[in-house]
Amino acid sequence: MLAAAEARQNGKLEKAEKQIKLALKRYPDDPDTYHQAALIARDRGRIKRALQLIEKAAELSPHSAPILCDMGLLYKNQGNNGKSIACQRRVCSLLPDSAPAWSNLGTALNAARQYEEAVRALSRAIDLNPLEPEFHFNQANAHLAQGELNTAITSYEHTIELSPNHLKAQINLASAQKEIGRLSDAGKTLAAAAMLAPANPEILWNEALLLLSLGDYQSGWAAYEARRSLPGFAIRHQDKPSWNGTSREGGKLLIHAEQGLGDTIQFCRYLSQFVESDIDYVIEVPEKLLPLLSSLPTSENHVAVAEKPRCDFQAPLLSLPDLIGPAEPFFPSTGAYLSAEEYSVIEWQERLPSDGKQRVAICWQGNPDYRADTSRSVPLEAFAPIAELPYVRLISLQQGDATKGLGNQPWGFDVVSLGNDIDLEGAFLDSAAILKSVDLLITSDTAMAHLGGALGVETWLALAFVPDWRWGLSGTETPWYPSMTLYRQPQHGDWASVFNKMAYDLKERRS
Repeated sequence: MLAAAEARQNGKLEKAEKQIKLALKRYPDDPDTYHQAALIARDRGRIKRALQLIEKAAELSPHSAPILCDMGLLYKNQGNNGKSIACQRRVCSLLPDSAPAWSNLGTALNAARQYEEAVRALSRAIDLNPLEPEFHFNQANAHLAQGELNTAITSYEHTIELSPNHLKAQINLASAQKEIGRLSDAGKTLAAAAMLAPANPEILWNEALLLLSLGDYQSGWAAYEARRSLPGFAIRHQDKPSWNGTSREGGKLLIHAEQGLGDTIQFCRYLSQFVESDIDYVIEVPEKLLPLLSSLPTSENHVAVAEKPRCDFQAPLLSLPDLIGPAEPFFPSTGAYLSAEEYSVIEWQERLPSDGKQRVAICWQGNPDYRADTSRSVPLEAFAPIAELPYVRLISLQQGDATKGLGNQPWGFDVVSLGNDIDLEGAFLDSAAILKSVDLLITSDTAMAHLGGALGVETWLALAFVPDWRWGLSGTETPWYPSMTLYRQPQHGDWASVFNKMAYDLKERRS
């Protein structure tokens, strides 16, 4: 086993694997041998095999802290947060004065989004070793995820004091500074990070978001291209050369949707630039969006992702503002650029309540897996001032687990909840018809907002103090959607002011 461990430490993994196989034959009941075999399998990228081996090691030695620790880390790598946390709790019970043990528990809890307990575990690690920058960094991440921005900023700054070249801390610090409205400080933090790593795509990406928020679209779109190099970014990487924005004879261009459904709805307006061009092109979109996008003038060129069309060049959809422009936001001259199916609109006009009240569609929760969802989604109770207006009938277009929250609101029983019974034939098909049948849409910053705007439906959008870049930093209007009104938090976390203003405007509009 010692030979295998030495080979692994020297990076000779193939040799290490051969040595450990021999050791397992000689010592079939030795937990340390199984542990070492698991580490070798992990380093070779064979995570499933590594888990089998380390589970055997733990079976043979159930009270070994090193084995339990590494087993917890492997479970975390696999996304099994429950088992990961259980392992790290056992390590902490065995080694209550081990700072790394409490840190591992904290990061496992972070991964499971149990942030309050993560902060407590990481505080214990910091008490035991206050000079370890990673402990402060991980605690800062927990505070950031909870929206505790000032506390997160303090922890990130402490991390950087202990480790001045900690790039991730600088990048996350800039994000927290931006979210709380300290945009100048965020720019300085990113500039300092760029001095350390000028070509780092995550730094460039965050610089792009800052530039776009400030309305510097030309520079912002250029920097936005850094997303292509971000690991795990929601973009389909193609094996074809990138298009440079000019026509090329004999070649077919593939334009492929990226990121969320809302991004596709918003930026499909750029496809109108290709209608009268001499470019041979095809547009790849999620299959569930094909029916909704059929009203676009480019619909005959649409294909589903699974079809894998032949192409010679490729461009992600959100690269079009940089490649062909315009860089500035624009609304199609034809007005609303998506439409609902006419027969479906008629059907929903008949199905929805007709009690003389204003029909107000609502949506409050975006994708909970999105990193910034805690700041953009709205607590359901914030809708109370609107729900309590006697002349308003709320119609919920929210889907998924978030709909369960209606049962906890005193006014929730009076909401028409359509939930998961809509949009079964295609993404947003029923929602589009419903929106064309109501008086108003009130929504958080999610795909529903883009749908309302693209349909030309009157939409009131509830925005965080510093919202996503596309909404800018001030004003009630947006050039993206003339039918949309922006309602901004006056300070971080203040949804009450937003919805009290909406309720007031609803009363004014009735009088």
